[in-house]
Amino acid sequence: MRAPLLFALLLCAVPLRAGGGEALPRDREVRAVWLTTLLGLDWPASSLRGNVAAQQQALRDMLDDLRKRHYNVVLFQVRSRGNAMYRSAIEPWASELTGELGRDPGWDPLDFAIREAHARGMELHAWFNVFRVWSAGMPPRSTPAHLAHAHPEWVKRHGDDLWMDPGIPEAREYTLRVMEDLVRRYDVDGIHFDYCRYPERDFADEETWKRHGTGARDDWRRGNVNALVRDAYQRLGLLRPGIIVGSAPIGIYTSLPGARGWEGRNAIFQDSRAWLAGGYHDYVTPQIYWGLPSHGSRIDFAALVRDWVRGSSGRQVLAGVAAYKEDIQPWLHEHIDALRNAGAQGVAFFRYAHVRGNDVKGRFAALRLPPPLPWKDNVAPNPPRAVRIATPEGLTRIGWDAPLPASDGDVARFYAVYGRATEDQAPALLAVLPADSSTATLNGVWRDVRVTALDRARNESAAAAEGAIAVAEERDGAERAASPLPTLLPGMSEIIVLNDEVLLVAVYLPFSTPLRLRFFSEHGSECGVLLDEQRAAGVHVIGIERARLDEDADLLVFETDARRQVVALPGRSGE
Repeated sequence: MRAPLLFALLLCAVPLRAGGGEALPRDREVRAVWLTTLLGLDWPASSLRGNVAAQQQALRDMLDDLRKRHYNVVLFQVRSRGNAMYRSAIEPWASELTGELGRDPGWDPLDFAIREAHARGMELHAWFNVFRVWSAGMPPRSTPAHLAHAHPEWVKRHGDDLWMDPGIPEAREYTLRVMEDLVRRYDVDGIHFDYCRYPERDFADEETWKRHGTGARDDWRRGNVNALVRDAYQRLGLLRPGIIVGSAPIGIYTSLPGARGWEGRNAIFQDSRAWLAGGYHDYVTPQIYWGLPSHGSRIDFAALVRDWVRGSSGRQVLAGVAAYKEDIQPWLHEHIDALRNAGAQGVAFFRYAHVRGNDVKGRFAALRLPPPLPWKDNVAPNPPRAVRIATPEGLTRIGWDAPLPASDGDVARFYAVYGRATEDQAPALLAVLPADSSTATLNGVWRDVRVTALDRARNESAAAAEGAIAVAEERDGAERAASPLPTLLPGMSEIIVLNDEVLLVAVYLPFSTPLRLRFFSEHGSECGVLLDEQRAAGVHVIGIERARLDEDADLLVFETDARRQVVALPGRSGE
């Protein structure tokens, strides 16, 4: 059977060599900030209540500031006290939006925040306060009812605050259902737990202990919190594979020399090291809200960071820094130096208002990606396809096609763009863009531009560089007759010399199959990859600029699942 003749050729771009040229920067670091919605401390200001446009613009302005200062993760508070900054059928709307608990604001802040953060190349983690469910007094009546009214038997007063009793299985199940509802309906990158603990040792849970307690009471309490964390990690991961789960435990797990105080494990039954060791957390952001001894702090920030890194069980430690404290605020840059030296994978500042406009003395001067999570997924995504670059009027314009799904089915979550300003400079990360992007425009003319894809677990693809590919489009019979391209037998490939600048490879596939086209030297060394992807049945024409061929490339090897063929390149050895 004769294959159809081919058609006109449309020049686009394809990577010739994944990651060709100098290695791209691989320094990774989480740069996070807690964006607090409780009482509108960061957002939304009380003066903006009910003003949707003003609330949205204020949030955009905050995210613009964070992007400008090279943050890459936003911890957005979606449940501060048993309420919701998103559309929930289970819990009432937060009063900070309208001034009234349960009143519909007419828009969805979480959906908006996710889209706006992603548009700026930043992850958004839903900050979820777990067991502390009201601050003072009783919540007002609302629809739906606040859980203090819907289930008063689950709630205990401790001091001025209301806390859900972690020892009541039904209460934990309710909390898990709220989390599941959120994760099922919103494309958050992660969920971030706070107040995931008991308030103090003297919490009034005597009746709960009598009804449900087993073993030593301290161990039982720790087990109640552990059970919620374990179940959340497992159940949320089933709903949204790849979701990142972490929390903000208090800063001292157990006391150590140079850092003695309120202990998470023993005072409030927050056994966060067990969460890490058990594989129920991807990271912790301990609230290490002390300074450095060099500036008079009694408790040593750096010693605590080192202790958390030692106890991390290979998961990530992001040091929480109290930017709100007057004795710490001037020294944020030194805290960054200390946590980096201690081996932490990043930092989180509490809270946004206290780092707004702060350049931390250049410590975030270069843009960075957050580090990968190999225990969740270690399969890299495929690189973008058909990278196209133009430099009009002092700009660099880049286009690309989405990569094919990886072997585990993952597609791009973000794209990263790299380049160098001059030949003697190392490549730099220039931009991070959301999954729906296919173009980018950069100020200035950048050299050696590369584009990579990142998946949910922050795995990065090989780098795709500019090249030339001929993409065939079938034409009608008259135009076919005028085509200069050959007729191919099934499984046959042929190289066509279009002109002095472009080589074309024509391939006829009788059925859908993986197709690999690789360049080799006459001595058998691989010199580049022209194509490596699934292709449908039919005739395909793929091209490459001669100038982009490796100087040692003499042979083209054509491979499918069914056959292998070696073709000598025109004008090279073996012709």
